[in-house]
Amino acid sequence: MIGWWNLDTKKGENGIPERKYLAKGKANRTHHVHIFQTGNEHIKLHLDFKNYFIQNPEMAKRYGELKVALAKQFPEEHDRYQQGKQSFVNEVVRKIDDRRREDESTGV
Repeated sequence: MIGWWNLDTKKGENGIPERKYLAKGKANRTHHVHIFQTGNEHIKLHLDFKNYFIQNPEMAKRYGELKVALAKQFPEEHDRYQQGKQSFVNEVVRKIDDRRREDESTGV
């Protein structure tokens, strides 16, 4: 894809097996894409994560603000940026898992 850079050589799978990670814009990155083989177990979690923010705009706002603050604090340290948002991400994933268990127990 023209203008997209495979970051696997730098990031590898970054803890997510069989994921490909592409970015557009190099130093002035504007987008990134996670690509998985059809049927990969991580697809659902990524989509659930996105949908959680669609359904919870206040949490989406908080996440966006956190990411901006971390990007300013760690402009050249992507690992520290990632670490800074990990507890928030874990909180959202817990909420998603809790909701999924609740839906399963009620037959939704």
